[in-house]
Amino acid sequence: MKKQVAMNKSLASFILSGHFAAFTAVFGFALLTFIFPLSAIAAGGAIVLVTLHAGPKNGVLIAASAAVALAVCSVAFLGHPALGISAALSLFIPSLVLAIIYYRTQSLSFSFQAAVVLGIVGLLGIWAALPNIHLIWENILNDMLGAWLDAQQYTAERKTKLIQVSAQFMSGMLLASMVLMHCTALMLGRWWHCLRNDSIDYRQEFLEFRLGKVLAIAALLLGAWAFFSSSFAAAQLSVVIGLLFFLQGMAVIHKVTGTMTKGKLWLIITYLLVIFVPQALFVVMLFGLSEEFINIRKRV
Repeated sequence: MKKQVAMNKSLASFILSGHFAAFTAVFGFALLTFIFPLSAIAAGGAIVLVTLHAGPKNGVLIAASAAVALAVCSVAFLGHPALGISAALSLFIPSLVLAIIYYRTQSLSFSFQAAVVLGIVGLLGIWAALPNIHLIWENILNDMLGAWLDAQQYTAERKTKLIQVSAQFMSGMLLASMVLMHCTALMLGRWWHCLRNDSIDYRQEFLEFRLGKVLAIAALLLGAWAFFSSSFAAAQLSVVIGLLFFLQGMAVIHKVTGTMTKGKLWLIITYLLVIFVPQALFVVMLFGLSEEFINIRKRV
């Protein structure tokens, strides 16, 4: 554990050693995203680190430089900049915005709440700009999964139904995943920032942040609406709001296991379940939602 902390501190120090080092880290992690998607969190975290340490102007400079480099690579290898520009917009801009919000407010809770609001606005914007977005998703899913479903001996009717239903959820799942990813990047960047400054503030910030009852009630009401009315729109909105409560659930679990004799073991088990059992993510999310009403951390 100490070795991992030391490695992360060294990485944070390298990123902050100069503009070129910061650019190299952000651009390098962004390129790795095409092979290892989770590298996107590190790319966003590096932008957050630069913004918190050197201010928003430097964060914008590094993000813009890496975006231009991605566009140039896209032109060089694909003949057009579209992929590089879209990758830069999805990887850099949200993390930069959240970093600036945190820089101004010094509040993880407010930054996460803002992320949820931005995710909802983004989803509503997609619906307004592309009212038939589900048809686009149907074509994408058919190209991605059609051959596999045929190999699994799905009937044509069952295959079509599965793709049509899945397509109705894809925009919401995409926005929810982006909100979760960039909030995780914000936490990573903040952790690196504290490591670099030999500060222990991050642990307390993470253990105590909360998204608030308003978002919890909104997630529950939208979920209930989706369940009883079979509304795809309500289901997607509930996912965008509710998924971030996974982070709050993890904060609660960290707090609770910190008071237990074998807390580290239970924490490791929790992370293994989340990684290898997808349903565990939903359980942790419900744990985070319940925190708003029964205040587990205060009781502990």
